Amino acid sequence: MATDSTLIRAGQFTQVARQGAIILVALALPRLGVGREVIGEWEGLLYLGYILGFGWLTGLLQAYLVTVRTTKNTGGYSHKVLSSVLLASLLLLALAAGLHEYIFRWLRLGVAPVGWGFFFVFLLSQWPGMFFEQLLQVRGRAWALAGFGLFSAAGYVAAVVLPILLGGDLADALFWLAVFAGAKGLIMLGWLAFDWRRGRIGYAPEVVEASGRGARVPGNGQGAGVRNLWRTATPLIVYATVGGLVTAFDPWFVNYWYDDDESLFAIFRYGARDIPFVSAVTNGMIVVILPLLTENVPVGLDQLKRSSRRIFHWIFGGVTLLMLTAPYWWTFAFTELFAEGLPLFRFYLFITVSRLLFPMPIIVALGYTRGLWLFSFSELVMNVVLSILLAPAYGLWGILLATVIADIVNKGILMAYLYRRAGILPARYMDLRVFLGWWTVLIVVWVFF
Repeated sequence: MATDSTLIRAGQFTQVARQGAIILVALALPRLGVGREVIGEWEGLLYLGYILGFGWLTGLLQAYLVTVRTTKNTGGYSHKVLSSVLLASLLLLALAAGLHEYIFRWLRLGVAPVGWGFFFVFLLSQWPGMFFEQLLQVRGRAWALAGFGLFSAAGYVAAVVLPILLGGDLADALFWLAVFAGAKGLIMLGWLAFDWRRGRIGYAPEVVEASGRGARVPGNGQGAGVRNLWRTATPLIVYATVGGLVTAFDPWFVNYWYDDDESLFAIFRYGARDIPFVSAVTNGMIVVILPLLTENVPVGLDQLKRSSRRIFHWIFGGVTLLMLTAPYWWTFAFTELFAEGLPLFRFYLFITVSRLLFPMPIIVALGYTRGLWLFSFSELVMNVVLSILLAPAYGLWGILLATVIADIVNKGILMAYLYRRAGILPARYMDLRVFLGWWTVLIVVWVFF
């Protein structure tokens, strides 16, 4: 059994590897001579995958992290959750495949590219794979987690890049991505079968679930535990889904505003790209902090403040360095094909400010989840209105500015809501002096450099 710090590092490595693989492919495609229109098709598929999976996966994962620590027989419970995610993925993707023409049209992605179905096969292993990683983390299998993350990232890059390098097209890459998905699925099934044969996964007659505020709710077998999980996850799924629409709105609005120009869509997607280490570090921290907050709120708040102070220095420092140096490496990395994305990238780094505000883990741990979707909906409305107002004058810049403002304001509203419901001030769980100091440095670098 690995230590907590080793598990955190393994989880962070896995997330960095996943996001890094996406960026490596983005770097490789223009250098392999792939045109902006075809890259736009590929980015459109990634966008579609985000639309279909982000909300329910995020909400369910948060609920799982809250409930698993207060569940007897975590192995059997986690096995059932993974099976449930696989079934939900299969049903959702089958429905989306049947309606794909309407979905592509509604998202303004044009005609579905040849081989789009292979991408859905990839998603069928990608989504359960994210929960499989959490199962490994809960079981304390740090090396297995890191190895699975490395295999997933390397296989993803190889499946997309090698076929094109050898003279194939996007359809060939999508086919091999589906083949890789099958191999990944076999690894997950093999691990679960091995665990079952070794007696590590059983099915206890009783499951104990955590309700929103840490109370215990009796379950009736593992099936009841999974049903309780989905009930716990429902408000979180709604919140995450509406919140995901905020991010999803921008690419849709770009296509709408610029008459489905796949070239501009690709430029926007390259410029408005999250930094892998930001999500890896913050998510790795939340995975550890959320169960701790559920068990002991004061201790969890203290740990959140200490951990967030450390990552303020690392993340703000790294983002500031990227902002300073981007003019020197952007064109080398992404070629002249995406030179127009540089100013968008530098400005979009300000989204980091909202990523480093952490009221949500506390709200989830305390069970204040009903009606959370209203906060996401208000952010969506704000983003839509600001985009409509700013796009005519500032174009792509205006769309990004609307997103950054809406995201930061929404986190501020959540912090105010947390104070109103629980009396917890921001200073209780974050070092305001360090946070505001780094935010000021970021603004100065953007304005004067």
